Amino acid sequence: MRTFMWALALCCCAPCVAGAAEKPARTIELKDFKGQYDLADGRTLTVTERRRTLYAQMNGGPVVELEAAGKGVFITRWGGLRVEFDQRDNGSVAGVRLLGAEQVARRQE
Repeated sequence: MRTFMWALALCCCAPCVAGAAEKPARTIELKDFKGQYDLADGRTLTVTERRRTLYAQMNGGPVVELEAAGKGVFITRWGGLRVEFDQRDNGSVAGVRLLGAEQVARRQE
């Protein structure tokens, strides 16, 4: 009976040990999202990072704090704007989509 229990314990724990040796997923870096994005209507969205927080600003208007809402997705504190970044597997960001005031933008080079 002891041998069976020991074998059962080893079988249950083996996947955890194997999983622990895998390479960890890439952590999201806020600096990856920083930059300027050209909107289709001619406006420019500027995304900055300060003290581990992202901020958005449209054409020199007021700066608005963004809160994480998912992978590459941020919302304003008041919930009126959702910012979805088009982030690739290597971490680079190709563009952004604004929901609330629906806009799609390409990142400036």
